[in-house]
Amino acid sequence: MPTRKKAPKRVEMPRRSANEVTDEDVKAAVSILTMDYYNDCRGVARDLAQRMKDGEIEDFSDALHEAVDGTQRIIYTFQAKCGLLVSDNADAYTEEFGEAPIENGDIKWEAMAFMAMQRDVEKELDVRSVDVNDPSSWPDIDMKEFD
Repeated sequence: MPTRKKAPKRVEMPRRSANEVTDEDVKAAVSILTMDYYNDCRGVARDLAQRMKDGEIEDFSDALHEAVDGTQRIIYTFQAKCGLLVSDNADAYTEEFGEAPIENGDIKWEAMAFMAMQRDVEKELDVRSVDVNDPSSWPDIDMKEFD
């Protein structure tokens, strides 16, 4: 069973002028972005698991696609870039399709974030022993794993 990613410890942002930013400040900012991103991934995973348990989902792939596609992380370019900065699967699109999504010279950040977040949500389900490939096990999903 894969290990669950440990949430970074809480950090306080220092109050300094912009020209006094330290490496620790940058690490703290990335830590906050990481917590925020993975909280979103866990939320999507929790909602999917509940819907699976309740028998509302017939096709996991379709449900995952719809759930991730409707998040702020995918709709807004800034959110997509932030998610890609901290995702363990930022290269998922390139791995899947062999090249980055570029259209008319522009990188499609949202497409890259979509693939990354799908993989991160799947991992969140996997570490909680949710078998997305076995619908017969879905009624037995332990929602306490998401607390």
